[in-house]
Amino acid sequence: MKFVIKIFIKTANFNILKKNKVPGAISIALFPSNYVDVKYEYKALAPNYKLLNSLKKKKISEEKFISLYNDQLNELVPKNVLDHLDSITGSDEPVIMCHCAKTKLCHRHLVADWLEKNIGTKIEEFNKPDFERKNGYLIKRKDPSLFNSED
Repeated sequence: MKFVIKIFIKTANFNILKKNKVPGAISIALFPSNYVDVKYEYKALAPNYKLLNSLKKKKISEEKFISLYNDQLNELVPKNVLDHLDSITGSDEPVIMCHCAKTKLCHRHLVADWLEKNIGTKIEEFNKPDFERKNGYLIKRKDPSLFNSED
């Protein structure tokens, strides 16, 4: 069943906290963020240790990680997850965060894809509206050209 919910939510890397105030920062990382501004954690969205370690040590491929992590996410109820994220931040916009750099495979992008697919809400990367997600990566959106390359 697909729900359409109008909760605004974003994703980000912890490094944005060096230059930005993000009162709704929620860590979905397995390990602590070490940023005092991150007041909330939602460990249910962190990949389990064995899965994360297998990827880091190249015991499994990125494709296998994505598949197994999606299995982990599918044990959760997307609407409940979104409700929890919204309720723990109160009146602040939830921003789910982790350690991964924007150019690396990242579970926060997989979480965003999972929520978008199951709930129908659009989730953008913080301060990166011209980027989109694809297979766990954040990539610059290609603007369609008005002109054919043959013109």
